[in-house]
Amino acid sequence: MSTSKPVRPWRPVFAAYGRFVEPRTDGLPNAKVVGIPLGFLAAVLVLFVALGLTGSSTGVVHGLISETEDPALIAGEPAPIRSDEWFVQTSWVISQVEQGLPPRNETFPGGMDATVQNDLPTTDWSTALRPHLLGFFVLPLDQAMAMKWWLPGFAVIAAGYLLAAVLMPRRPLAAAALAVGFFFSPFFQWWYLSTTLYPAAWAFLVMATAVWCLKSRRRRGAWILAGLTAWTTAAMAVGVYAPFIVPVVLVAAAFVIGLVLTRRDGSRLRERVTRIVPLLAAGLVAAVVMVVWLLTRWSTIEGFTSTVYPGERLQEVGHAGTSELAQLFAGFLSFDLGRTTGAPFAMNAPEASTFFLPGLFLVVAIVWVLVALWRTDRRVDGTAVALLVSGVVMVAFLVIPGWDPIAHLFFLDRTTYGRIRIGFGVLSFVLVPLTARLLDDMRSASGRRAPWWVPLSAMALVALSFVFVLWRIGREMGLQAYVADMSRSALLLGAVLALLCVLSVGAFARGWAGIGAAMFLIVSVVSSLGVNPLYRGVLDLRETATVRTVQERDAQDPGTWVGITSTSLPTMMLLESGVTALNGFQGAPSREMWSEIDPTGAAEEEWNRLGMVSWVLGEGDPAPRNPYPDQVQMTFDACAPFAREHVTWVLSEVAIDSPCVVLSDTVQEGPSSFRIYEVVK
Repeated sequence: MSTSKPVRPWRPVFAAYGRFVEPRTDGLPNAKVVGIPLGFLAAVLVLFVALGLTGSSTGVVHGLISETEDPALIAGEPAPIRSDEWFVQTSWVISQVEQGLPPRNETFPGGMDATVQNDLPTTDWSTALRPHLLGFFVLPLDQAMAMKWWLPGFAVIAAGYLLAAVLMPRRPLAAAALAVGFFFSPFFQWWYLSTTLYPAAWAFLVMATAVWCLKSRRRRGAWILAGLTAWTTAAMAVGVYAPFIVPVVLVAAAFVIGLVLTRRDGSRLRERVTRIVPLLAAGLVAAVVMVVWLLTRWSTIEGFTSTVYPGERLQEVGHAGTSELAQLFAGFLSFDLGRTTGAPFAMNAPEASTFFLPGLFLVVAIVWVLVALWRTDRRVDGTAVALLVSGVVMVAFLVIPGWDPIAHLFFLDRTTYGRIRIGFGVLSFVLVPLTARLLDDMRSASGRRAPWWVPLSAMALVALSFVFVLWRIGREMGLQAYVADMSRSALLLGAVLALLCVLSVGAFARGWAGIGAAMFLIVSVVSSLGVNPLYRGVLDLRETATVRTVQERDAQDPGTWVGITSTSLPTMMLLESGVTALNGFQGAPSREMWSEIDPTGAAEEEWNRLGMVSWVLGEGDPAPRNPYPDQVQMTFDACAPFAREHVTWVLSEVAIDSPCVVLSDTVQEGPSSFRIYEVVK
């Protein structure tokens, strides 16, 4: 009788994989674990840029200028709600390209500082602080827009992977799944702008650099990461959007402080502080650069902060209701945001979007490990404790009133109840690999695995959060009304995604990081894949007959244009044509422009705000109104003294019956007609 053991052909594969992921002697991931995934990510980025692929929704207006299918739309559908991208930023970017990337865009009379607002490429030195814009100097428009689109998002993936890999160096597949899954978070996809993405990438890079500085015996890697951190710090800061920056700074600072205070290998606090000098130097360099940047454009910053809206808004702490809390934990319903458009929690899908937050429910596992460490070794993991404290602070910001002076001291009141979700998202992400590391260390040191009550308790917390969200929906609009027009397949999909959310938390809490990360990736991708389309470049309205005619008329008789709007097209066309115009999204209002429109300043309350300036037909001098806080709608009468003195041309979607204008051209663009009028002087 044969006594040979059965052949297990997978053993050599596992052995080879074990050798591949074997950490360095200092506990950091080896060069292959770091370099191969990041190199692959860089190759994908180069491919996407070369092909000119973006997620732009500029194609939303294609049907207004053509009766054919949009040849640039590869997959999905443009999202009209993403107007910050397709209406505001892209139109200004093309305006910059048309004008030659000037530091001061001359569309508005008096000009606009293009180095601060709307994330625009310029020839100013500060563009070096925005790496995603460097392609505009050397690439065609579509490829430059592809780089602008993908680089911030890929920075989130790269920095997230690096952080996860340094915390669990033997689990690169889990780290990759976590990083890609986090990139597909609904919050990022609905708010896909560099101002949203860079703060998360910065936080991950700061935390990864801190770990590398403390562990690495070689200084070169620490200084390289510190240099990248300094650059990313500047890229984040020039976005000047504090509501996203403040929460991630809180989490990253807690991580670094906890890491430095945690005693390892008998090192003293002074030694640990000395080892993070590269990170501290990066912060100092970035701070100096930002001071120079601020001082050289201080008048623009003052103009922005002195607006009526948004002005300097401060959030009162502790008054978030159950609706805001339900929004935070409603990630399992994100797959349906396109149908609900944010209801019942918010006015639109971006405002209702959130993150999948498995890390927050791992508090049970973290506390179990902390108690076990204290009982056996009288040791505290300062990193875990500090991160938990940061989470408590953010929860207090939402629900505990009365500490506004403290919140103001630490700039917490610069964020809002909705924007602080990015802090919870970053915190959740880092808690996942940190929990995996704590559980792995516990198992290798004592052979102990988390008892079953730990993952079961964590899963129960997830289920309770679902119940809370559904209860809140029932209170807001009724569950029957919420699901009334959902198909059976959508209901089934929602149930499967909710189950995967629960199971992923259980897997993480049990120490099965790879399984949990795979589930997290599936939930994220399925829930967010269709938010943005896959598009070839952007829709460039300079290629339309209307814009070419506008440019021809302006070349013959240069002057100021007004766009009479019933859609966004006249504004977009005037911006992208490069002519002087009174339409467009303004940040710090141009004092020269508004002194022409409102010389007495009587209507400053209406126009001194960040918002879209548009025009409709009316009578008499311009009369502004605000349909929404970020909109300035003006009336235009060609016979009014303002028009006859300051306006030369009018681009209109509607016929103008006035003796004070002469029709110059009528241009048919697909189903739309555009009329160009000259104002009679």
